[in-house]
Amino acid sequence: MTKVILVKTQHCVYCPTASRLWNELKAEHRFDYEEVDAATPKGQDLVMKFSIMAVPTTIIEKNGRQSVAFVGIPQKEKAIQAVG
Repeated sequence: MTKVILVKTQHCVYCPTASRLWNELKAEHRFDYEEVDAATPKGQDLVMKFSIMAVPTTIIEKNGRQSVAFVGIPQKEKAIQAVG
């Protein structure tokens, strides 16, 4: 199953919009979803692994492979394609 990981921070003004988008899509489509604060140890691991320089960053995992899919707020249509 596809997994979406949203890397965010508490002070990011765009992160709540990205979070709302992914939560809305989760209600309509089948995928696992997780939000990770970049300041946590898990978040720092993702920041280092993917050289994340800005939030929100969306990582999508398919078939065991993770990659950065979006930096910023994704367009809804592109987000749907990414999890489809």
